[in-house]
Amino acid sequence: MSVDPELVSKIQAASAKASAALGTADALLICTGAGMGVDSGLGTFRGRYAGVWPQLKAMRMDFSEMSQPVFFDCDPRLAWAFWKFRHDAYTLGKPHDGYRLLSQWGQMMRYGCFSVTSNIDGHWERTEGIGEKKLYECHGALTRMQCVDDHGSIWATDPEGKIWRTDPEEIAKIAVPEWDLSPGEQVIVRYSGGEAEAVVQEDGCSLEVNGRPVAAEAVRRKDGPDLLRTFPASPLPLSPEKKPARPNVLMFGDRGVNCAVICQQRRAFQDWLGQIPPSANLVVVEVGAGKAVPTIRHHSERVLEDYPNAKMIRINWDDSDVPQSLKARSVSIGGLGALEVLTRIDRQLSGT
Repeated sequence: MSVDPELVSKIQAASAKASAALGTADALLICTGAGMGVDSGLGTFRGRYAGVWPQLKAMRMDFSEMSQPVFFDCDPRLAWAFWKFRHDAYTLGKPHDGYRLLSQWGQMMRYGCFSVTSNIDGHWERTEGIGEKKLYECHGALTRMQCVDDHGSIWATDPEGKIWRTDPEEIAKIAVPEWDLSPGEQVIVRYSGGEAEAVVQEDGCSLEVNGRPVAAEAVRRKDGPDLLRTFPASPLPLSPEKKPARPNVLMFGDRGVNCAVICQQRRAFQDWLGQIPPSANLVVVEVGAGKAVPTIRHHSERVLEDYPNAKMIRINWDDSDVPQSLKARSVSIGGLGALEVLTRIDRQLSGT
């Protein structure tokens, strides 16, 4: 991919400013959103690298709609087809070298580093120097499970609730038909108008009945299984007490998530911040955090407000802009992927 020379020059200058800030830093706060995972082969939910589950196109459904906990109650086989796809993608994907670089920079600082992420892929837990103790997964993680009918509330823990580690073998047993439709192929679709023959479109996902797009509720070949859901006989995850289970992830419109671990991690983050004096040279490196769900951006900006000497390095392909009030203490780097930018900064730091 060719890169505009003017953009390269700007990125080089910004990388030099970023490395200068990191070179004198006392502590490193790492804040990451979905864009951090792109170089590990993970799709984001919006923007340039949007793409999570191909079947969403057949259903004409937005990612946020499918990511609601209601499906575990009303259509658990559809819910688990979606979440198994995500679990497999995140488990097979490995943290790219940018994770190591950020952790390595932080470990050389007086107060070390801490990672705050909205990503649920578990990649920071797998990063040496971060692990479980220096991590706040503010939206939970697919590495943990809870009951569908949990007694926890959204921002309080409940002693009756229970969280346990996800068993990869249990997830592997969830059997889902392969989505391998070809453009032009005819399938049977159930939709709001009933059941009819549909034609698969050029993207291999979207469907049309009599030339009109339809939102599929079920899709199958003649005499074949529904391609949107797990096989009917496939086992679904259960709790140790044999109750229906779901990922311990804060979903959209979620009032049933058990926040015990999330709250525990948040306290650890607050304790880490609490040991850093207000006069310290704290650097926030924010990577891949967009504006649609600005949780991570708010974390970064709030820390700058609390620490007058803090600086922020915001890395985002499209949304690298910073508020006017923080521009004097910020470095904005856009137009390149996370790994490429972090590698450039590391070269500046090491003088290579």
